[in-house]
Amino acid sequence: MRILVTGGAGFVGSACLRHLLAHGYEALAYDNLAQGHPEAVPAGRLEVGDIADTQKLTKTLRDFKADAVMHFAAATYVGESVSNPEYHYRNNIGGTLSLLGAMREAGVKRMLFSSTCATYGMNPKVPMGEDSAQEPFSPYARTKLAVEWMIRDFAHAYG
Repeated sequence: MRILVTGGAGFVGSACLRHLLAHGYEALAYDNLAQGHPEAVPAGRLEVGDIADTQKLTKTLRDFKADAVMHFAAATYVGESVSNPEYHYRNNIGGTLSLLGAMREAGVKRMLFSSTCATYGMNPKVPMGEDSAQEPFSPYARTKLAVEWMIRDFAHAYG
């Protein structure tokens, strides 16, 4: 299986990339390096690009012959999301919309999305289950929840 890892030069993305490679998968990091670190990616396994660049992303998915995407690319700083929500909405929601469009164009139908428990807000229930009410309390958390819904809608509409 060939897996494109968006945000693959970030902390979680690069760890997953190395895990995939160690277990026999073909994997490629796709990262704009805004918060990622190229030294965290094994040599020859990094494609520098932004998920908002749908054309480049589509070409990368096709050229790599990706079977699936692991999606870790996101703006993640909660405080920054409060002071600059436009950046978070544009990057997290707009970028994921671009990614989903590129996946459709390239015929890639499998995705693992890294969301956040912050979509559940300050839920007092412990342990919290996935069926708990989602009441995000920051722009960051709201973008992640919106992306969850967007992925669900694309899966329903486009398989």
